[in-house]
Amino acid sequence: MLRLLRHPSTEWARLAVIVATFEQPAWLDLCLRAWSRQVASPSQILVADDGSGPETGAVIARRGAVHVRRERRDNRFGKCAAVNGAVERARELGFEYLLFTDGDCLPARDLLQRHLAEARPGRFVAGGVVRLSREASESLRPEDVDHGAYERDPRCDKRRYALPRAAGVLLDALFSRSTPWKGGNSSAFLDDLVKVNGYDERFGWGSEDKELGVRLEHAGVRGFSIRYSAPVFHLWHERPYVRVEEVAKNRILLAETRRSRSSWTPVGLHRASEG
Repeated sequence: MLRLLRHPSTEWARLAVIVATFEQPAWLDLCLRAWSRQVASPSQILVADDGSGPETGAVIARRGAVHVRRERRDNRFGKCAAVNGAVERARELGFEYLLFTDGDCLPARDLLQRHLAEARPGRFVAGGVVRLSREASESLRPEDVDHGAYERDPRCDKRRYALPRAAGVLLDALFSRSTPWKGGNSSAFLDDLVKVNGYDERFGWGSEDKELGVRLEHAGVRGFSIRYSAPVFHLWHERPYVRVEEVAKNRILLAETRRSRSSWTPVGLHRASEG
């Protein structure tokens, strides 16, 4: 069992990783392989699945993760409800600190260790995203992931987020700044997420992560950036799920959260826990 690094203002805490996925079992297998090579291993991985088929379930079972599945409504992007379900399950299992990522993101080997080093009550932590090229993503084999080859692949953007670790940690300290919540690479205490009622399930794709971060900030939970020393490596893929009208609607919801300085959504964890 993994415990948080000790900090004067924290108690020991159990940690889980929540991986969001939908109908991409090959990517998910690579992602879970990458998580198995962490320097500091999570107590448990929970996969938040918004309606995938049996192949995804088979990958999750083979990797020993907890499968939290929520059926999509009208074939609509359902990450928010699935992730809320995973948060609820994590609370039932007694976890206190959660790291969030996506099934198309491969973590740096010390990602969890870096998040834990900066974990504080009243703070959420967000790392960087290095985007692998199409060529690098499509040529990646399971054994490449096992050996961490994706961390050294030059076929990507934003290599500044994958610096030698000592240099990255120094830059994080020198250029300390607030950060938005990033669904592919953020962590927080479960109690802080419950305080704002989790993700807003009215959101489809677009601004759903940013809106959660805004509510956390309104609740006094400040974002802290470790972008130079805690990268995930994002696999290239098309985005057929992007809908212009839904993105526009989500921006209106985000603007309202900012205008009202709301820290709570009525369509979040609480509603999810009621079934």
